[in-house]
Amino acid sequence: MNLAAHRLELRLRQAVETGELALWDLRPELETVHYSPAWKQRLGFPDPDSPDSTHFWRCRVHPEDLAPMVERMREHIRGAVPTYEARFRLRSNGSGYRLVHSRGRVIERGPEGRPLRLVGTMIDLTERPCTPAGGLPTGPRGAMTGSPISTPVHRLLGDVLAAPERERVLALIDDLLQASLDQVAGLQATGLGDQPADGRGGASR
Repeated sequence: MNLAAHRLELRLRQAVETGELALWDLRPELETVHYSPAWKQRLGFPDPDSPDSTHFWRCRVHPEDLAPMVERMREHIRGAVPTYEARFRLRSNGSGYRLVHSRGRVIERGPEGRPLRLVGTMIDLTERPCTPAGGLPTGPRGAMTGSPISTPVHRLLGDVLAAPERERVLALIDDLLQASLDQVAGLQATGLGDQPADGRGGASR
């Protein structure tokens, strides 16, 4: 790993471990998504190390924002745009809706171009602090337990044994990671809170 890539991974690991930046790993055919644990804890969800059904997260997107968000994903999957990017409201477990910015990319396809794996980031743009509640949120979870899924992207960070896979995956989404880390740094520097919708991923609160 070269010096620039090493520095990127250090910045990425710090942001992920503090929950400032989420890494997500989506397997469409399994209808399963893995979020980095600190992010799930930040939003007040239990079982931070376990994957969830995609429905569990979709049903937490604000009803007005769901269709635009899904359409942005479909545009990328069918190759109309090089990356997925959307801004939408996501319901946390205890502190209401949070305005988030998500980026992602297909990194594996199967026969006939079917997407097998998408990897991306998510950033909370909401100024007010999270106040996670106790208890279990509603929605299906247990069905994903034990589902076959290779190492999610957040677990590749710092894993010496996974170095080839880590470098391959991070190289595929290097530009997304750089953009997300720069956005996190900008939020830290300016104290910027909720952002207005950009028309590509939902409305503000």
